[in-house]
Formats: sequence, structure tokens, C-alpha cells
Amino acid sequence: MIFPMDKDTFSKFIEESNIFVLTRESLYQCLENWYKEEPEQFIEELGADINIVMKTYRFENTMVSFNKNFKFEPPLDTISGKITICDENGDYCMTYQAIFDYDLNIIDDITCY
Repeated sequence: MIFPMDKDTFSKFIEESNIFVLTRESLYQCLENWYKEEPEQFIEELGADINIVMKTYRFENTMVSFNKNFKFEPPLDTISGKITICDENGDYCMTYQAIFDYDLNIIDDITCY
């Protein structure tokens, strides 16, 4: 089987596109908006307020993928970046996924707890 992209090209894309920087910027905006809109839920889910989360929690680059979503007609081609958030003890809190078009404009995001 011939793959459409070799691993070196994929690694180069990740580095040159700054996909994790873009994902992290979107994540920070998501967290700030969530805390402004629903601070009680934010604290309940993440175990701390926004200042503690931003200063002491770990944000770990987790995954980058190219996707083809067949729920759309025509199928939608996207790129996803995922970052996992762990608290200061290393315990899992949530995963954030930013979904980009091929021009690296964010088109959606997903949080999983």
C-alpha cells in the first residue's frame, strides 16, 4: 500500500505549519470564554479557576491528523490538532481538538472530559 504522505513530509508539515501553536491559541481562547460564561462549570470540570489552570496545568501536544469527513457532501477535508490538559499532579483533565481547513483557519473545536 502506498500512503499519500510519508512520515518525514508529515513531520515537516507539523513543524512548518505551527499547528500546535495554532491549536494552543484556540485552546486558550476556548478556556477563557468558558470561564467567563460558566465559571462554576469550568471549576467543577477542571478543578481550579482559570488562573491556576493557565499557570500550573500541563498542556501536552497529543496528536495531529488529516481527516476526511463523509458526513458532508462533498466530503470535508480537515486537519486536526489535539492537546491534552493535565493538572499539576499529572492527572488527566480534558482533551481539546481544534479542527482546521486546509488554509489553517479554525472551523470547529471539540472538548472531551
